[in-house]
Amino acid sequence: MLGLVRKHKIEVFDHGSQYSESEGFSVDAVATSADIQRLKSAGYRVHQHEDIDKVGKARQREVGRGDRYKKSDSDPRPPTGR
Repeated sequence: MLGLVRKHKIEVFDHGSQYSESEGFSVDAVATSADIQRLKSAGYRVHQHEDIDKVGKARQREVGRGDRYKKSDSDPRPPTGR
């Protein structure tokens, strides 16, 4: 696991490591497509859960546009009390 960080410069999440007798060590990490290819060439088994760039762009589209705190002429005004 240390080789992933030191040699391959992979960002490994500290909360996702597991060990099983049949599979060995398993970690959660963020890796680019190039990183994944390098790891596979080095003999690592890689299971890609999702494309982080694709998911990130989809989530960014969910975020509203503009400044939600900026007043506009169409905003309702509180009563003035007159």
